[in-house]
Amino acid sequence: MSFTSLTLSFIVTVISTPLFGKLAIKLNIVDKPDGYLKPHEKVTPYLGGLAMFFGVLLSTPFDPVIKVVLVTLVLIGTADDIKNLKPLFRLVVEFIVGSLLAIRYLGLDMFTPVYVILTVALINAVNMMDGMDGVCASLSIISAVGLVLTATSRFDKILLLSLVGALAGYLIYNFPPARIFMGDGGSYLVGGILSSGVLSAFRNSGQTLHFKISAVIFVSLFLLDLVAAVMRRMINGRSPFLGDRDHTYNKIFRKVNNNRKTLLVVFSIGVLQFILGYIALSSMLFSILSVIALIVIYTFLIFKLELLKLS
Repeated sequence: MSFTSLTLSFIVTVISTPLFGKLAIKLNIVDKPDGYLKPHEKVTPYLGGLAMFFGVLLSTPFDPVIKVVLVTLVLIGTADDIKNLKPLFRLVVEFIVGSLLAIRYLGLDMFTPVYVILTVALINAVNMMDGMDGVCASLSIISAVGLVLTATSRFDKILLLSLVGALAGYLIYNFPPARIFMGDGGSYLVGGILSSGVLSAFRNSGQTLHFKISAVIFVSLFLLDLVAAVMRRMINGRSPFLGDRDHTYNKIFRKVNNNRKTLLVVFSIGVLQFILGYIALSSMLFSILSVIALIVIYTFLIFKLELLKLS
């Protein structure tokens, strides 16, 4: 059933993506180059995220909380694609969604605020990573596959695999040079499902600590980019909500000067992240060693790429 969901989600997304692309062009829901935050060369349609949403929706069992969360995230993201919403409004909705997910998976306890903040952080981290052709989709596939290994229910595994199928179908059209973008509607969808996968690993069902550590490792590159972005902007006296072109993929691009090479480098780091997460599943000792290795690698990236400096 799990791989059936993956296949169905892939097929639905592959078929529907061009249709949503045409609809986006007709309705003028497009991303226009601005030479700074949007440096792509031509007008590119959004709504790739809606294709992925329908792929996931049609290939997963019904769960009222998850469906409400995903619909909410897609709607708020798509609305932001059409007309820029105020950051505070988006953040409030994200916290409501994060609360629903945290309570759905872990109930109410003293750690609920931590789980909510982690969920909101991951949703925004995925959104920030969606700034260069193929990067967000590729890294999200790696993270989702990893989280399948730590998920604590069959439903969560199906949800994550359906996301893998949808992302793979979308990536056909988003591989550089991209013909369509997922938009905020898509990145919020992906962030919401990955958050569900992480919370599933944290569910109080006898899951050992190293499994939970492994789940965080599987999404750690997203979180590194988010933390670096917030710190970079605050260090330089800018609002954390004000975008820049100094994300991990931007810094890598300036060194290789090629979109596909940038994608390859980010993908390689993602694979390394996956390997360390997989090793962490073995035992608490290997989990600690994986965390240490990850800290060393990410510290190297921070200084080598100058992630805390504005260009």
